[in-house]
Amino acid sequence: MSDPTPVLYEALFLMSQSALASDSEGTIAQVQEMLNRAEAETLDLRQWDERKLAYPIEGQKRGTFLIAYFKARPTQIANIERDCNLSEQVLRVMFVRADHMGEIELNLALEGKSFAEEENKKEEAEREAAAAEKQEAAAASAE
Repeated sequence: MSDPTPVLYEALFLMSQSALASDSEGTIAQVQEMLNRAEAETLDLRQWDERKLAYPIEGQKRGTFLIAYFKARPTQIANIERDCNLSEQVLRVMFVRADHMGEIELNLALEGKSFAEEENKKEEAEREAAAAEKQEAAAASAE
């Protein structure tokens, strides 16, 4: 018997460039509708990036990525994937179970920031503070 408890997922949708160029809001709404049909609780769904593809997919050389964070029952992922395969606008989709994400990482992701970037900024600020203290100590000992 499957577990009915919703699980946090991160999904990356590769969308057709032509679909987003003509109607970006409608395309995002279509992905939202796919998630709603699967009874998923959408935490965030936004356009992430537009890139040149490594190889053409269905004749497309460029694609736009949508990133989504949502909670859904694991049994519903197959339904979302089926809807994506039937859609002409979705070229590829990837789902990752986001159990590894803590509350801090999830909040940063929902804000569009990276946990690693935030940690690097924090470490850089600490290094700058330590360097400033060293300079102050050197200046005080020189007097």
